[in-house]
Amino acid sequence: MTRPISDEQWSTARRIARELDKILDGRDPKQAAIKRAAAELRLTARQIYNLLARYRADRTVTALLPRTATSRRKRLPEQVEDIVAATLREKWLTLEPAALAPVVDEIRARCEEAGVAVPSYVTVAHRIPMLFSPEEIARKRSANPKHLLRLKPRPGYIHAPHPLAVCQIDHTPTDINFVEVVDGAGVFIGRPYLTIITDVSTRSILGFCLTLEKPSVLSVALCLAQAMCPKNAWLAARNLHHAWPMFGRPRLLVTGSE
Repeated sequence: MTRPISDEQWSTARRIARELDKILDGRDPKQAAIKRAAAELRLTARQIYNLLARYRADRTVTALLPRTATSRRKRLPEQVEDIVAATLREKWLTLEPAALAPVVDEIRARCEEAGVAVPSYVTVAHRIPMLFSPEEIARKRSANPKHLLRLKPRPGYIHAPHPLAVCQIDHTPTDINFVEVVDGAGVFIGRPYLTIITDVSTRSILGFCLTLEKPSVLSVALCLAQAMCPKNAWLAARNLHHAWPMFGRPRLLVTGSE
């Protein structure tokens, strides 16, 4: 049973179609047009290329609608699934791990012997993360305990005896694309960077700075200024009715290696 296409999905597909038409019919360089469409639709360039491949042939909106479950490949027969799982556990999930190719050959031989469909290499490879967790793979295929430790969360190494004794500052690009509309078209401006100062002892945020400029002395200074000052006036100016009592001068400021 398939779910009906919602009005929102139709609207999204029509919006994507308009942007793809601009790429196919416009005079701008293709790469620049794809970059602009990606910014407008908040997608990656690879996603735009994939949508173009689906849309270019017939140029219908229906080609851009979400694919239903009926259009996807069905799972393997139960007997084949059992053979794949048993053979992988017996031949591949061992302390002396074999390469996947000979294990796939063994699976195909067992399937032929059982008179069932023979799976491909890719199909078997896709079954591995479905059958075994990363922890189980690391534990069963390696005698080195460090391989398992890599998959576990590591506690922080920075400690502070009291608030403001040690603070940590870090920068990260955000998952937001800024676009300016010029003459009815979106012009990609860039991605903002977020700088945050965190108190190690309390894990509270003392200050932040959001800017389109890359991390610099200026963004660090602005972030520090907010961290050291009370936030009452800042919150009131933005009509924010939330408490933010944390402020003060850090005794020690720790940063990354970038």
